[in-house]
Amino acid sequence: MPFHVEIRRSLRRAWAFNLTEARLRATILQPWRRGQPVVLGDQEWDPQDSTLRILEGAELAGPELAHGQGWNHAERSSKDVTREAFDRAAREATSVAVLAETDEARAAVSRHLEELGVRVADWAAVRAGVLGAAPAAGPRPVDTGEIVAVVLVVERSEPAPDWLFDAGLALGALGGRVVVAQFGDEAPPPALRDLGPVRVDLADPVSLKALVDRLRHATA
Repeated sequence: MPFHVEIRRSLRRAWAFNLTEARLRATILQPWRRGQPVVLGDQEWDPQDSTLRILEGAELAGPELAHGQGWNHAERSSKDVTREAFDRAAREATSVAVLAETDEARAAVSRHLEELGVRVADWAAVRAGVLGAAPAAGPRPVDTGEIVAVVLVVERSEPAPDWLFDAGLALGALGGRVVVAQFGDEAPPPALRDLGPVRVDLADPVSLKALVDRLRHATA
């Protein structure tokens, strides 16, 4: 169901109606959580001195929005989900993306991280967010502000060029929040050795804990 938003500051108010969850997140929740101004009703609203309410309910048609009655109709047909919306945004903002050369390695690392309580995001969506272009098909672009870290899974000393390109995107966008996980005995590529790769054996719980500890250190 769509979302309806009201922002207030003193006697001033602004509303937005029939927002999708993606638009709510991008235009309201993300900047508000960062303490950045939110643009609504041709005005900027500072989270420090404004109040935000978010309702979820039925879509409002034109007649219901006429004559400034949209918010009254929204309150009658919707429920207040302000706290839930921010809680969900906070959970999504603690995601880790996994970039691996093979689907098998990505799936294995993602599964083990999730078992250890780490939320895993789709690298393709993060990549789209970094490049600022939505893919023709696939997940919505994810802003790097929603990602706490990226795990680069290194399986060979000479990874494929497209993997190296994406690794460079991750390093450029997240810097010190990139952690290198080394599979097997081959050394990582020279450009990644200074990042202190964590050697990972999926059959060894100690190495998996070391990876999680490195993630926590990188995002502290």
